[in-house]
Amino acid sequence: MPADLGTRITQIERMLRAVIRSPRLTNASIEGGAVQVYDEHGSLRALVGQQPDGTSGVTVVNGPPPPVPAPPTVAPALAALSVTWDGAFADGAAAPLDFARVEVHVGPDAGFEPSQGTLRDTIETAQGGSVTVPLPYTAWWVKLRARTLAGVAGPASVAIEGTPRKAAAADIQAGAVTAETLAADAITSKHIVGGKIDGALVTGSTVRTGASGNRIVVTPTPPAPLEQIPSVLLHSASDLEKAPGTLRASTKADGTAFPTVELTAPAVQTDWWNLPDTSALQLRSPQLNERDGAFTLTTSTSLDRKQGKATVYGAGSIGPTDRALLRIEVQDGPEAPGNDNGLPARTFIESSGAQLTVRTASTSGDTTVTMDPNGIAVEGWVTRPATDWRLIDLAPGITPGSEAPEVRVTATGTIEMTGYVNLADSTVRSGQQIGTLPDGYRPKTTKRLIVASTANGTIIRMDVNPDGAMRLYPVIGNRATWIGFDSVTCRAN
Repeated sequence: MPADLGTRITQIERMLRAVIRSPRLTNASIEGGAVQVYDEHGSLRALVGQQPDGTSGVTVVNGPPPPVPAPPTVAPALAALSVTWDGAFADGAAAPLDFARVEVHVGPDAGFEPSQGTLRDTIETAQGGSVTVPLPYTAWWVKLRARTLAGVAGPASVAIEGTPRKAAAADIQAGAVTAETLAADAITSKHIVGGKIDGALVTGSTVRTGASGNRIVVTPTPPAPLEQIPSVLLHSASDLEKAPGTLRASTKADGTAFPTVELTAPAVQTDWWNLPDTSALQLRSPQLNERDGAFTLTTSTSLDRKQGKATVYGAGSIGPTDRALLRIEVQDGPEAPGNDNGLPARTFIESSGAQLTVRTASTSGDTTVTMDPNGIAVEGWVTRPATDWRLIDLAPGITPGSEAPEVRVTATGTIEMTGYVNLADSTVRSGQQIGTLPDGYRPKTTKRLIVASTANGTIIRMDVNPDGAMRLYPVIGNRATWIGFDSVTCRAN
């Protein structure tokens, strides 16, 4: 530094000019803070850097209020007002550079003060825009108010009146309401008639094809006495119908296994427990590690044991070591013929693998026939039903005697005859036919029988053929005026 004062002052002036001309904040940074911007009056207008909430950026604070927006254009709409702002401000004022939005306020009279309670919508651009405000069918007043980025609200515009429009014929004609004009959740607790609904999800409601007559009803809560689980109800339109048919899926009472689909027919009567008496089909899918699929078809789901029923049950095999099963069961009512109001007559036909079992049971006895590759096994009596007595058809010249000739087949398969015939010609000729047995009473092979006659010492043979012909053959003597059949028997088979 020079010793003389003049030289030193000159150097200081040169250095000061260099500092003034250099860029501001060269090699500067903001470390954990913010630069505060003030106006000429010392009021804070912006923060640059780290904000009070920990974020970083530029935040505008305070600032002058925005100008008054130009009055809106208010037009009636269906149950609403259409509000339009053209982007202009009153007295030709320019849009503020810190513009944020224009608020749309609606009140009941022209003198209302805009507040949070009157705010209905906003226009987010300084270029203007339109909004639709749903309102009741009375007169309303609309005001606009601008707001800056600092949250400062300006004065409100003048109030403009408008009244929402009620629906006219053009609004409710076919096709007037479209998917674009119907808002979500716009229809609640309403009655829709006609038309169609596509791609909709109906939850917790009843859907039906008609209010009465032959119809289908899908409901989560069927009427009593039906089980209270979601069902498809099938109404037959019968005047006698006590309960509709049903299609439903359910499980055991404990809800742990064996989900089942059940189809029942409409019922025309109820049982002692006031439950629908109906036929049903139950389907069960294969159960994991438990059993294969199964089905049950029954003529009656009633618990009333006083009526007979028929049931078909089938189940697949669980695995390679198990056998499939098909069972047919027929059971009479307790008062049917052969019953004693206790054990009803019933028949079981059961097929399992290569084994077929037929069982009949009643108060008269129990018989089981089992057929498998090893043969046929029978438990119980094997009989042939007996037939009633039938008159024998006599040939010309042969008339009934004191007791008309008759024939029957016993339960053991024996043909029995009784009665007498008179011969118009007392001379017995070989092969003479005197009668014919009815169908079902004839032997499978020719039977030769000795019959009683009038003359002592005369022996006459009668052959009974498979075609039922009864022919006489003299053995000793050939004279007889009558022939008797009492105690004449032979095997039918």
